[in-house]
Parts: sequence; C-alpha cells; structure tokens
Amino acid sequence: MVLGLVLRLVWARWVAREPQGMVDPARYLGYARVIADGRGFIEPWSGFPTAYYPPGYPWFVGVVAWAGSPFTDNLPFLVAVVQAFLSAASVALGAVVARRLAGDRAGIVAAFALAVYPNLIFHSGAILGETLYISLFLGFLAVALGREWPGDLTTRRTFVGGVVLGLAVMVRPISLAVIPAVALAWWMAGDRRRAARGVVALTVGVALCIIPWTVRNYIRMDSFVLLSTNTGDNLCIGHAPNATGAFGANEWCATDHRFLDGPPAEIGADREKTRRAIDAIVDDPGREPWLVWRRLWFMWIRNGDHDGLIAVQSYRLDPFLARNGTEAKLARVADVAYWVVMGGGLAGLVIASRRRTPEGLLLVGSALMTAVVPLAFFGDSRFKVPVVPLLIIAAATMFKDPEPDVQEATTSSDATLLSPPGTG
Repeated sequence: MVLGLVLRLVWARWVAREPQGMVDPARYLGYARVIADGRGFIEPWSGFPTAYYPPGYPWFVGVVAWAGSPFTDNLPFLVAVVQAFLSAASVALGAVVARRLAGDRAGIVAAFALAVYPNLIFHSGAILGETLYISLFLGFLAVALGREWPGDLTTRRTFVGGVVLGLAVMVRPISLAVIPAVALAWWMAGDRRRAARGVVALTVGVALCIIPWTVRNYIRMDSFVLLSTNTGDNLCIGHAPNATGAFGANEWCATDHRFLDGPPAEIGADREKTRRAIDAIVDDPGREPWLVWRRLWFMWIRNGDHDGLIAVQSYRLDPFLARNGTEAKLARVADVAYWVVMGGGLAGLVIASRRRTPEGLLLVGSALMTAVVPLAFFGDSRFKVPVVPLLIIAAATMFKDPEPDVQEATTSSDATLLSPPGTG
C-alpha cells in the first residue's frame, strides 16, 4: 500500500492539471464545481438539470471540491491526491480478495502487482471514474467473500455488500450484470435458503442506492431515467451502419435535439439514438458478429493498456508529455506489464473455472461480466481498466498456498502418540 501510494502521489504531482476542451475530464470538473456550489447536478453551460452521466463520479468529485475548497483551489491536484489514496486502498482490498481465494502468497502477489501496475497509476491522476469504481468493486468482493466463506454470509453482510455494489453501479452501471454471478456463487456455496436471503439483501442494498437518483430524475427531468441518458449515444456510435467498432463522432447519430436545450432535448436525443441503434441491428443482424470482434480488437488488443497516459493530457489536447519520448517509454512499459497480466490472468481464470469452487466462480463471473457488457456499445481501451485488477487477482491465485500433507501430519501425530514416555 505504501509503495502504491508513493508512486501515485508522485504521479499526481507530475500530471495534475486543468483538463482542456470538452472531453470527459473537463465535463466532470464542470459538474463538480456546480455541485460544490450547492446547485446540484446541472449543466454548467445552460443551468438545466441533467442526467447525462451516471451520477457517482461527478458527485464524488463535487464532494472533494466542496471539502477541499477551504484549503486549495487546485481541484485537479486535489482529486488526484484523493484518488491516490483510493487506489492505494484498492491494493489492500485486492490483496484481501486474493488471500481469501488462495491464501497468503496470493495476497502478497496481488498486492505488489496492483501497487506497481502502470495504467492503474496513470488513471489515479486522471479525472475519470475508473479509480473510484475499482476501489468500490474490490470492496464489494471483499465483503461478498467474507472472512470465513461461506459461514459468515449473514443477511447484514450481504446487505452491506449490496450497498457497496450499489455505489459502484452509480459510477459504472455495468456492475448490475454481476448480480447473477454473485447469486450463482452463493447458491453453490451450500445453504440454498441462506443464499436466497443473501441475494434479496444484496438487491435491496443496490436498490437503495439507485432509487433516490431515479426519483430525482423523475422530478427534475420530468421523465423516467434509471441512471443516465448517455446510453443512446453509446449504442448509436456502436451500431450505426458505418460503425467501425471504435469510438468516434458519427453524423448518422446526429439529431435535431440540441445539447443545451434542457431535459426534454436530452431525453429525446437519448431515446431517438437508442431507437436508431435498435433499427440498425434489426436491419442488418449479420453485421453484429463482425462489430463484436472489432470492439474486442479496439478494447483489448490494438492499443495495449496505457490509455491513462492519454487521458491526463486531455486526450492530447494538452500534450505536455513528449509523444515520441516520455509518453512512448511509459506506454511501452505499461503495455509489457499488460500482456504479462493478460496471460497470467486468463490462465488463472481458466484454473479457477476448472476448480469449480463457488468463490472461484464468483471471480470468474465478475471478470467475465465486467468484460463482456461494454461490447454491447463500442470498443475503447478505457473499458477494460476495471477488468485488469480482476485479472491480476486471478493470476495471483495461481500462487495458491500449498495444501497441508494430511497423511504426513497424521503419521507424525500417530508416531508421537505411540512413543514411550519421555521420547516423543
């Protein structure tokens, strides 16, 4: 944890700066500042309420801005420092999860890898939600596995796990997809009645996080919006007739709804783009397998794993790292680390699935769902960042503590019992 924290604080000091342009980091800071001013989640440029992004990360940055305003006005640096501590906490949480899966050695390996993995360090300095999400999701896994699996899966513990998972959902809604994997793991763990109670408590915990925001949206946006209104954009970019599988502006997705015209335009654009994406799928279903492959290519293969380097430079609108110098060297190190983790993580997931233990299948299911759901939209290297800690943990479980030799221990014990007094 200390090693990970030091690396991240040094990185924060180096790269924290005001984002440029209209990229996600700049928009998150804009939302955060109006939240810190007490105006709620509104578009800073129009003053209208919005639900375009899932609320978890903008509110997190807003709280950081509000709490830190008496001490500094350098919000990017303040957020990077807070995220450095969160990311260091993820080192400990990942170690706890690995230890509960495979023992002390696995926990140590996972902790070290999480502490030094380059792109996790890069992201801790970016105004993006991945660092917050990872800490929440690993916290959920630590709670879900319990200290004495599965004996301490009480209703209280599963409810707490549901609340932590619900907070992760508020940052990245794809986390809802892991609930079936959790339910299956608890079901396999033994007591079916207790598992059913646990799933209900988990679901209630998640719902308690989501429902207040949905009610807010119904009141402020005058329409039902479960979490956010950017689903239409994501679907349309990924399924337009001229889609390539990668992220990019697409004229086919343009609508008459203007960005700054308030909630009716925001909701109308979301619904129209969603309808267009569905129509494109229905009109040409044979193209979908090719698009899935292209999304896999852009998400997992083409660009390695160094997108945090690009994000801290406002996606090269503020290129303060020499592209063919410092950036290239850091990217090379990060990509080598990525392919090592990828190989080890996939091997660890295969071994865990073959062992068929409930806790192992929980890890496999969580990694699989987190990796697969984004493929419904478009391929982007950033989408795999939350999967990488799970691959690290899976790789670490191959360093499982050796099982005690029961036969040898029994023989030794019997020999002691049979020895004459004073010679045992």
